[in-house]
Amino acid sequence: MIMSTARNPQSLKPGAVIQLACSGIVICLLLAVLLRATPAGAAVESNADMPKLFRAGFLQSVFTNIDPKDARVVLELYCQNIADELQFNVDYKVVMFDSLELMVDAVRQGALELVSIPSIEYLNIRKTIPLIPAFVGTNGTSQGKDYVIITRKDSGIHSFSDLRDKSMMLPSVTTYEPAHLWLEVMLLKAGKGARDVFFSQVKEAPKMTKAIMAVFFRQADAAIVTGAGLEISQQLNPQLAVQLTVLAESPNLGDFVTCMNPNTSERFRDKLSKALVRLNESKSGQQLYLIFQTKGIIPFKPEYMEGLEGLLHERDRLTVKTISKK
Repeated sequence: MIMSTARNPQSLKPGAVIQLACSGIVICLLLAVLLRATPAGAAVESNADMPKLFRAGFLQSVFTNIDPKDARVVLELYCQNIADELQFNVDYKVVMFDSLELMVDAVRQGALELVSIPSIEYLNIRKTIPLIPAFVGTNGTSQGKDYVIITRKDSGIHSFSDLRDKSMMLPSVTTYEPAHLWLEVMLLKAGKGARDVFFSQVKEAPKMTKAIMAVFFRQADAAIVTGAGLEISQQLNPQLAVQLTVLAESPNLGDFVTCMNPNTSERFRDKLSKALVRLNESKSGQQLYLIFQTKGIIPFKPEYMEGLEGLLHERDRLTVKTISKK
């Protein structure tokens, strides 16, 4: 099923904006508020190469921690900002897809101007559909997210092997699939078998902070969280830095990729691109990055996918090797 919405956003439940922002996927729309109006007295540009309808596509499965209706309302509000700030007569539509296959079909039919998808999904479809990868997130020193395994300093856990028969908290797989991939590769490399066999218990935390606090209060022996999420939590609660330690750290992994339709005009894409770049220097952007647990947005480069691609190749290689030994 495909759900689409146009103007007239509904009322939003308290706190829903922050919950949705933490998914990281709507950032491309949030930033569009920076698009500037045409200065008074400036020459009027022809808008013949601008779309009359701006359509943005998202995967419904990404929004696991928020009511779908609230997700649509928030996305509508930000699409409305895009339509208003572009300063030409354009309507907008938010389209939420139940599956990647439905989104791919819409892209092939030219029914979307913009899509935002998890990096793993992007790698799966990049060679089969026409998309221009435009932006990725950055952690301040490089692109993407880094993940860490945390434990208590007094837990007696000093290595990955020490986690055998311990309880593990993981972030949502639909939102943080790279974290699950990283754990799978570590288990394969160490010859530890399936995670449900190696750990005594594995649970998914609805929020990153819940996983961190579960370890802090000894409700879980270990957890995988984002490095940025841990840093923010430690700033808010300095005791976390005193009591918790990082057992392992992942390479920088792609978070999401915001892609544009190559059939839109270059001028239209350039207008959006410049707004996104300006965000890195704005105070509102810095506040927004705090919510997104990222340090900014940078233009896409193919090498930014190398960390994630490397993990995928390593998983496939080790899986084949494991099967051949049986």
